[in-house]
Amino acid sequence: MDTVQIYKELQAWFDYDNYVDVESCTLKGLHKELQVRKNILDSIEFFGEGDVYFNQILAGKPLISKTFDSNTHLTESQTHIRQVTFGHIESLKRSLEMFSQESFVKGSDQLTKEVKEQPLTQSMRAVFMRTNESRVYTHFDLENSSDEEIIGSLRALLPVWRKEYGINSRKQEAFGLGKILKLVDYRILPMIDLLMWAKLKDVSLSNTILSRLLYPKLTDEVRGDEQLKDTDRPIAAKAMSGETCKNIESFINKNRHLSDLSVSQLRELT
Repeated sequence: MDTVQIYKELQAWFDYDNYVDVESCTLKGLHKELQVRKNILDSIEFFGEGDVYFNQILAGKPLISKTFDSNTHLTESQTHIRQVTFGHIESLKRSLEMFSQESFVKGSDQLTKEVKEQPLTQSMRAVFMRTNESRVYTHFDLENSSDEEIIGSLRALLPVWRKEYGINSRKQEAFGLGKILKLVDYRILPMIDLLMWAKLKDVSLSNTILSRLLYPKLTDEVRGDEQLKDTDRPIAAKAMSGETCKNIESFINKNRHLSDLSVSQLRELT
């Protein structure tokens, strides 16, 4: 596909005006937008196609957060702590059956005494030859423990668990409102959509094409090829990797009072 054809196809669905309402998105909403796009990208990479949300973007309705229930967002969006489902347990049991049949009493589906007494995660890491499983399955007693007691126990146990499993703590970059607002100012959401479309079509988008599409009006303060190359595309790449989504999640967890403020309201705080 040559440049002229690429540009024609992009003009058929992409309109920057569809993104201007991002200023009214809440901080939780902006986080949701990035979450959705990471899922779309995973679908493209694994299945060679988008999903229902990508179809919505291509239909000219790219602000997904306008249609979801923000009241459930906090519990559903957490990356680092999630409640264990029966599906998780079922999956772990299947893995034991496939890779470590000696974990069961011969001729039955009962776990051996030794396996029953092992911490779940340590057992699964052994099954996968210590290459795959880095999650720790645990439980909190909400009724008989205060929040401070649970948090205190986690603080005490985390270094112990990391030593046992040989997994060092992930370094987290400094991340604040300034970087969040740059996602909007540098038009990262529409850039991600353009780059996802290019990945789906297996074509390359030059910085020149991106600049023309993202800054279509003569009154725009245009960010040119060098700015896109050195700053904007690397920011988009980090967002597409899921790293920015994690950073915003962490920021929201530390600043819950800001989570329902819109982008325009957040600007007033800087």
